[in-house]
Amino acid sequence: MSSRPSLGLKAKATIALAVVFLAIQAVYVLVEDRLFLADANADLSHKARLLTDLYAGAVSGSVWEFDKNATLDQLEPLRAELPEFQSAAVLEPDGREFVALKGGAAGGATVEATADILNDGKLLGRLRIQLSDAIVQADRAAHLERLLATAAIMASVLLIFTLVTLRLVIRPLERMTPLMRSFAAGALDRSVPYQDRTDEVGAMARALEVFRDTAQRRRIAEQALQQRSEELDRLNRDLSRARDAAESANRVKSEFLAAMSHEIRTPLNGILGMLHLLANSALDADQRAKLETLQRSAESLMTLLNDILDIAKIEAGRIDLHIAPFSMREMIGNLVTLWQPSILSKGLSLTAGVAPDMPPLLMGDANRLNQVISNYLSNALKFTERGSVTIRATAQPIDDGLYEISVAVTDTGMGIAPEVQARLFQKFSQAELAARKPGSTGLGLAISKELIHLMNGAVGVESTPGHGATFWLRLRCRVAEGVAVAPEGVDDETLLKQPGDRKLHILVAEDNAINQRVVCTMLELGGHNFTIAQDGAEAVAAVQREAFDAVLMDVQMPNMDGPTAAQAIRKLGGAAGALPIVALTANAMPGDAERYTASGMNLYLSKPFSPDQLSAILRRAAGPDAARIPSATFKPKKEPA
Repeated sequence: MSSRPSLGLKAKATIALAVVFLAIQAVYVLVEDRLFLADANADLSHKARLLTDLYAGAVSGSVWEFDKNATLDQLEPLRAELPEFQSAAVLEPDGREFVALKGGAAGGATVEATADILNDGKLLGRLRIQLSDAIVQADRAAHLERLLATAAIMASVLLIFTLVTLRLVIRPLERMTPLMRSFAAGALDRSVPYQDRTDEVGAMARALEVFRDTAQRRRIAEQALQQRSEELDRLNRDLSRARDAAESANRVKSEFLAAMSHEIRTPLNGILGMLHLLANSALDADQRAKLETLQRSAESLMTLLNDILDIAKIEAGRIDLHIAPFSMREMIGNLVTLWQPSILSKGLSLTAGVAPDMPPLLMGDANRLNQVISNYLSNALKFTERGSVTIRATAQPIDDGLYEISVAVTDTGMGIAPEVQARLFQKFSQAELAARKPGSTGLGLAISKELIHLMNGAVGVESTPGHGATFWLRLRCRVAEGVAVAPEGVDDETLLKQPGDRKLHILVAEDNAINQRVVCTMLELGGHNFTIAQDGAEAVAAVQREAFDAVLMDVQMPNMDGPTAAQAIRKLGGAAGALPIVALTANAMPGDAERYTASGMNLYLSKPFSPDQLSAILRRAAGPDAARIPSATFKPKKEPA
């Protein structure tokens, strides 16, 4: 694209004004010329009429006498005195020419005038005089020259005046234009002239000064923003490093908790397993009382371990809810059955009520909800010395198929002071209550609050010191319409009540001698046969040699761990591909169950476990008719799934 030099404002204004001036002068000259010509022609016509009238009277006597020479002599002055005279003629009444006189004027247009020649009122003829406008044209040319000279002088004066005026106006613009360019380029240190002027130039200069000040402030702001951006970048890098460090620390914490869980649960499995086995032995009253004390101590240690792991899961955001159909009425009934012996042994009464309009089946995480209500019941049992404990469950319809479920556990215990209630659901904040009741970890209510919040619900307490307390929870659940509870949804209590005495052949893959003894002794009590494998490789070889009804597979073993062994067994195909495999694990961290299922295991049982829990898992794995393992007259509180 070719670039042509552009005209400046001064040149453009000069050209524009010159064109305007020339146009005005041209119009003026044209109008003046037309007016002059019109006036000259009018004067010439008037002169012709005056001459005709004058000479018509003068020649009337000669024409009356019919003297042609005298008539010509009388007309001769016209030719001698008038340069514009062209011709004169006397015409008889019938139109015949009487005499004619030619003048010296030649060229140009003819102006003609006629007059009647009368004598005593009698028409003798007509006089016709013709004048040439050549002299008018000459005068017109001279006048036009004068007009053009005048117009040229006026145009020159106006042009000079215009140039001077433009210089006065354009000069400030010419000075401020490079100034604006320099400001646009970022050079803001130059001052703006003409600010003291009171005209438009001064207003423009002051506006330019405002622009310069604004640009300077913006530059300062941009520099500050750039500095802030650099600081934010550094802060983001620091935060990223801190986040990576926190994630690394969280991974280390999770790995530590998983390791500690495994290491603590392994000896606990031996302790509780042996306690269960001792409970089936012949013991006197003193021995059984001591055994029960050991049992409660082991259960307290197990509860503490579970609470710590739950808190760790909640802090890591790694607790998943398992939404499935459940019966609130059945859950409350099972809780009453589970807790009634402990409450009655303390001389308290336990009552429960479920509202008649409670839907038969709801959608929710029954295990976690059961855990929260159990925490409420545990607190009520700890802090109530006399009176009763009451469970109430109600349902309030909210929308089509949506209900607000409320569960409250009320006791007649010591009550809770208002200042303690405000921090009761915080971790390690059971303050006065825990101080007066050893065995309280201060974690149960905090866990309950977090679990219900995960379900988009709320928890709370209402209490007056000395008049008991009511712990409540509220959450919204949808009705499980047209959904049947799957066989896996049958609880252990119902499963264990089913008759069955089929003896099983079990493969026990366990490297820990104590755990081997606990599991094998329980299986012996149930009449089941078993084969022991010290690691995963031996388990795979055993499956290839013998037929088993189920495999109890420890997860962590030397040489080949449980998940790897399960995958190897599934690859064998045939009967081994469908062989029920139960993971025996001391791990309790999020993702463990999914990892075991992905490796080909069907079920998993967390250590430590009771004979009833082992019986229930065998019935789920090998069939509900499997022989049940005898248990003591008491059972430890079941670990929430």
